[in-house]
Amino acid sequence: MEVSKKTKAALWWKKLRANKNLESKTMSLSTHGRSALRFLIILPEHTTESELAKRFMLAMRNALGPAGASQIRILGPANVGNLINMEGFHDFLFFTEADLNRWGLPGKELNWACQRIQVDAVLDLNQAFAPISATICSTVNAPLKVG
Repeated sequence: MEVSKKTKAALWWKKLRANKNLESKTMSLSTHGRSALRFLIILPEHTTESELAKRFMLAMRNALGPAGASQIRILGPANVGNLINMEGFHDFLFFTEADLNRWGLPGKELNWACQRIQVDAVLDLNQAFAPISATICSTVNAPLKVG
């Protein structure tokens, strides 16, 4: 997937201006450390990957048990979210092209909504580099980021 020059420039500018949040505590992958309890799943940007995302979300919900649906937050493009059945999930946020700025990155309102999300782990389901989800992952304050 080719990323446009204006998106590359916007990502470079965001990285240059971003403040590093070092206040989040580290997370251990061993059984003796703190484990992840709340998850943010970022849906893929392409509709062709929606079936994989749907299966992953159902497997996560089943693995977390009866309270699994309340521990998972879902964020992604509206065109992919409409293809997935969100019946069992309580907290999801979909964005459209109107929520992106002129460089194709998340706008102020979407960034502000992402900064308020409190999770232990961010799981990005994009198979290739996606500028929107990379920006969202850098905005969300979580000790564990995968993808």
